[in-house]
Amino acid sequence: MMNRSVRIALDSKKHAPVAFRWRGRLYRVSAVRECWRLLGAWWDGEGERTFFRVQTDTGGIFELAYDHVRRTWLLDRVED
Repeated sequence: MMNRSVRIALDSKKHAPVAFRWRGRLYRVSAVRECWRLLGAWWDGEGERTFFRVQTDTGGIFELAYDHVRRTWLLDRVED
């Protein structure tokens, strides 16, 4: 789990990522492969996160997560 902060551009109707910026590079989302929500351990201060497994136009697979408590986007995982 990486938990690196990223900047996200969202689809205004579906509220899903259409692009994101990580390490100074812009990635365009070509497909959302999966979307799910997890509710963390409230006793550890964890809240709800919405995850998106996306494929970029260059073929990379990334897991992006929205932290509902902190209102921030995170890069959770990169798959080769």
